Amino acid sequence: MNSEDEFDAWQFIDWDIDTDTLQFQLHAIEAWNQKNPDVKGHWDQWPDEMGELIVLPSGYIAPPWKTEPILSEEEETSLKQDWLKVAQLVSENENIEIEENTFTVKGKHGSTFRFDVSMEFSRWLPPNSLDSHIQSLRNIRNGARNRGYLDNHIANLEASFDSWKIETTVEEADLVFHDFPPHMVELKDCQYEGYYTFADPTEDSFPISLIAFIEMLIEDEEIWRMIHSQSLERRKALDEFDKKWPNGRPEDWMYL
Repeated sequence: MNSEDEFDAWQFIDWDIDTDTLQFQLHAIEAWNQKNPDVKGHWDQWPDEMGELIVLPSGYIAPPWKTEPILSEEEETSLKQDWLKVAQLVSENENIEIEENTFTVKGKHGSTFRFDVSMEFSRWLPPNSLDSHIQSLRNIRNGARNRGYLDNHIANLEASFDSWKIETTVEEADLVFHDFPPHMVELKDCQYEGYYTFADPTEDSFPISLIAFIEMLIEDEEIWRMIHSQSLERRKALDEFDKKWPNGRPEDWMYL
């Protein structure tokens, strides 16, 4: 390719997407790879030309007073490769949608899963909850537990509880028991609580964990077995808790 025909990724950037979102980060990677004639198969072009508009792979720009790099050179290179894989998966799989920081994943049996992804804190949370938890997640990361301030302490607990939690229907998570979907014949007589739907990361690399997690949601079976297993473990724990406090469980925040 000569200089006159040099690939121009900038022409594919959609500036209507909020640049502070993961959607934009993945979109920028897509612009540098999807129609690039030099990219064959696996995406391998990082949008370095976009400068500080791209906060991946660390997920955020370090404050000016922080002199030590967030990532080592080796970590940065490895994570860039991992995020390239995420961007390609999201771009090429019609079962995956992302709007700002919220993913919607369609399972092959018709289930719908939704969750937010935080670049800065490397975790997923319930959909549309990220903005409300940002300060608390920063407190947790910085070791500020705020036990002396009840409102802040409770907010930190809520952010911690919501980490790795997802929504399994298009409706808001609730405390009601729901039937498992019809394709899970083995669980046809079981139910789960809409408020307790968690999926912990399985890999050392967050973006690789995200890929494995999304692929599990698309597979649309193992995630339900996991939720059922969690439900059984939680009921067992509650039974043990009731035996320990037979006159009722304490509600005071200090016991949380």
